This record gives sequence, C-alpha cells and structure tokens, in this order.
Amino acid sequence: MQFPRMKEIREEAGLKQKDVANALKVSKGSYSMWECGSDTIPLKRLNQFCNLFDVSIDYTVGFSNKRKYANAKPDIKIKVTGENLKKIRNKKGLTQVQISDALNINQPTWNRYENSKNLILTVTLVELAKKYNYSIDKILGKDKDSDN
Repeated sequence: MQFPRMKEIREEAGLKQKDVANALKVSKGSYSMWECGSDTIPLKRLNQFCNLFDVSIDYTVGFSNKRKYANAKPDIKIKVTGENLKKIRNKKGLTQVQISDALNINQPTWNRYENSKNLILTVTLVELAKKYNYSIDKILGKDKDSDN
C-alpha cells in the first residue's frame, strides 16, 4: 500500500530515506519498501513517521489536505480505537460479520479489533476509513475535534 506523501514529506524536510529509517529505528530497506509501497507500513510505525514530521495520518495517506489537526495527540489509543470501530459499525447498522466481509477479514479478527485485543492493521484501517468516509486520526483517538 503506497502513501505517496511519505516521500513528499521526507523530501520537504530535506532528509534521505536512511535518515528517516534511523529515526524510526528500522532498516533503510524496510523504510524504502514502505515509501515505495512494496510493503505496507505498520500502523505504529506510520504513527511514528507522522509524529516525526508533525503531520496527521489522514494527510500522510492522502485523505486530507490538512497537514495537522489543532488538538492532535501523539499516541494511538487502542481502547479508543476499539470503541470507535464499534461505533462506526453500529452507526452503519452492520453486524461484525457484515463489516468483516466488507473489509475482507474474518469476524474473529474484527472482534479482536473492536474489543481492543489487537490494534487494527494499516491496510484494514485505510480500507475502512475510505469505504465509510472516516478520519483515521479520529478513529485512532489522535484527533478529538475532527468531524465523524
């Protein structure tokens, strides 16, 4: 999954891939694969990247042209994330099976996300946000003020 703004953000800061890799404490190869889209960046690393450059996840993945939210929080709140996933599902009037099918995951996996047992995967979160028009930062509890 490619997020073209990762390269743009890095280059605007005048950094090389190895500089960002070092800051994120990953290999240059891993970072390079995330930036070019040959591998999907794990959500916690995406959050670290966004914190490093003081940009929102929504901006980084191309969901918003707003670089930063006024009241952005640096951390992903797994409990808030789970609660927000459940709220989204209920707001859409979907069962766990229905939303799981829509996102091409199995129901027990969705259940673990909703119950804060596992942090949702980047690919699934992006698909959910895109499909149902939600802010990723809001879902993750990083932005309390965005509308959703």
